[in-house]
Amino acid sequence: MNKSIAPSGYRLDDPEVNQTIPGLPADVPRDETSPLRRRARRRRWRTASLLAAVLLPTALAGAYLYGFAADQYVTEFRFSVRHEAPLRMDTATASPLAASLGGGVGPLAVITDSQIVIQYLKSRQAIDDIIASGVDLDAIYARADTDFLAHLQPRGSVEERLRYWRQTVDPFFDMTTGIVSVQVRAFRPADAELVAATALRLAEKLVNDMSTRAHDDVLAYATREVGASETKLKASQDAMASYRNHHAVLFPEMQATSDTSVEGKVWENLIEAKTAFSAQLAAGVSGETVQMRMLGNRIAAMETALRDVHGRLAQSNAGAASDASLASVVSQYDVLHLDQEITAKVYERALMALQDARNAASQQGVYLAAFVRPSLPQESMYPIRWRVLLETALLSFVAWCLLQLLYHGIRDHID
Repeated sequence: MNKSIAPSGYRLDDPEVNQTIPGLPADVPRDETSPLRRRARRRRWRTASLLAAVLLPTALAGAYLYGFAADQYVTEFRFSVRHEAPLRMDTATASPLAASLGGGVGPLAVITDSQIVIQYLKSRQAIDDIIASGVDLDAIYARADTDFLAHLQPRGSVEERLRYWRQTVDPFFDMTTGIVSVQVRAFRPADAELVAATALRLAEKLVNDMSTRAHDDVLAYATREVGASETKLKASQDAMASYRNHHAVLFPEMQATSDTSVEGKVWENLIEAKTAFSAQLAAGVSGETVQMRMLGNRIAAMETALRDVHGRLAQSNAGAASDASLASVVSQYDVLHLDQEITAKVYERALMALQDARNAASQQGVYLAAFVRPSLPQESMYPIRWRVLLETALLSFVAWCLLQLLYHGIRDHID
């Protein structure tokens, strides 16, 4: 057998091949600058870098997760913001003010109120209210422990506390059902239940305060409207009374009807008297007789009375306002009477709105209906260690691939 020929037909004295074949004699020269040697060295470095880039972060994450990371317990509560229509005196003639008391509430109001509660739970105000209620958040989340990464800094700023709180409390609003779900984390089961129960109680107080303030505002507005409409009604009644006293007439319509009837009777008697006077003259009776003079005087008196009645009904003396005709008195009286009726109707509606506001104030128009309350958790939900390890390994591998692409791109550009 020819010893100068390697397996697969390669020559042993070829410097590009002899370094890649195992079991070569020691006296065979090794060329460190050969392309195959360089490729082998690159593969070793690539493998070492892959192991370092993936195993090292994964090992560090595993050491932290299984050696230092503290268990986190999660409890949950669920609620919905409900609107209750208030009782009304008359649903057929309900005032427009009743719409603001909770009647006919659409989905937009429910969404708005639910979002208000969610934004409150994620705000600094919620933190301050929880602390004010007697819950020591520093003792719960900033206690000394080996898991320094997951705990709150004891002397952190307000912004750091707020960022940590938003990671601890996770509210979610379901648009399809209108239900709000809130998850609360803590490092001990009792602490998670305590923080969640306190947050739920503060959310209920917020909704109750919103309802109470809305009722107080509506009730105050309705009370002012009643007072204003009552003042206008009294002024209208006083104007009516002054007008009646000024013109010495209680009911101008009835007075006009009475004067019209009197005018008709006087006119009828005057026609009869004139007819009798003309008949006597035609019969040859002298107008100088006592009977004819009396008849003439009667005719003159009735004409005077007729002019007086007609003057009261249709004429007006421009020189004195108190001598106004009954027609102008009735016209002005109708204006005052119409104004009084309008103010009376407005006053009646204001009273109905006030009663609606009082009915609404006696009810809970907007309330928080919690159908799932916080309970004591038994198992820790976070951290999910195997998932974190898997994500760390995948992210490390992706980062290594990107760096390799960048490295080879730069190297190809240089070559």
